[in-house]
Amino acid sequence: MRLGRSARAAIIGFALTLGAVACSTGTETAASAPPSASAGGGLEKTKLKVATLPAIDSAAIYVAIDQGLFKQEGLDVTPEVVQAAPEAIPMLVKGEIDAMFGNYVSMFAAHDKQALKLRILAEGSRAAPDSLSIMALPTSPIKTPKDLEGKTINVNVLHNFQELALTQVLKANNVDPATIKYVQVTFQNIMPSWKGGQIDAAYLGEPMVTAATSTMGARKILDPASGPAAEFPISGYVSSQEWYDKNPKTAAAFQRAIHNAAKLMENNREVVAKVLPNFTQIDAATAATVTFPYFSSSDNPVRLQRVADWMWEAKWLSKQIDVKSLMSPTTSG
Repeated sequence: MRLGRSARAAIIGFALTLGAVACSTGTETAASAPPSASAGGGLEKTKLKVATLPAIDSAAIYVAIDQGLFKQEGLDVTPEVVQAAPEAIPMLVKGEIDAMFGNYVSMFAAHDKQALKLRILAEGSRAAPDSLSIMALPTSPIKTPKDLEGKTINVNVLHNFQELALTQVLKANNVDPATIKYVQVTFQNIMPSWKGGQIDAAYLGEPMVTAATSTMGARKILDPASGPAAEFPISGYVSSQEWYDKNPKTAAAFQRAIHNAAKLMENNREVVAKVLPNFTQIDAATAATVTFPYFSSSDNPVRLQRVADWMWEAKWLSKQIDVKSLMSPTTSG
């Protein structure tokens, strides 16, 4: 049962289908500190509600709370956990939250459909080597990437970042992506579907990669975060353009805190492991061993443009998106 609970809460960047998870808010309820000198004067707003996912990717916001980085910027940030990024988009449009954390594919799709006029506040996570994996059971005839042709692979949501990244990696490995059959499988059903033969290879993220390797002898066939999809941008923090226009200093302060959290996390794994049990169902022992994504301490429009370009190539957009035009100026040091 531990694998099922952890997997539902922690697969990197996925649009999660999860039960409610309690968040630790003990450090976020204190009165707001005065804005830091770098904040450039008074903020338009100091108390923010931000929708987050109970996934490793969103750790930066919890590290920023735990380490007092939002307080240094004069912000009091309250995370509101949602089950999947699309759930938060209407909340953002209605003004029920100030910002949200979610995967770029869902957010670019909403922007394209004019359901949301998007403003990217800060990048969040990028796929790291071995954080995602296409895996086969020990008895499977699948031995190489080429063996995946004609096979069935699970995804959490059809036409989302899992499929988008893997398509590019398959092509780079001389595998025809058009031959792959994707089926939507909830996280709790991945293992039963895999063992029961409903899927031929499993698309897993941490901590399921580690668990499947150690407990089932599963074999890694392909890394969806390799080759052209290396450091593939998965998720980030966004607001509506309308909110940003009204709160530019607040947006800049939020961005600085997220970037500073990511800088702290780059060389200090312990600060990430410390907060994970507060907003996911990953226990401390698991948090100490799983592979983390990369957390972005600066924003890169070239890197992020890949997502929109691949969505356009896949015909998932009605028009091309200039990602740079949606990004906030980087105010971090």
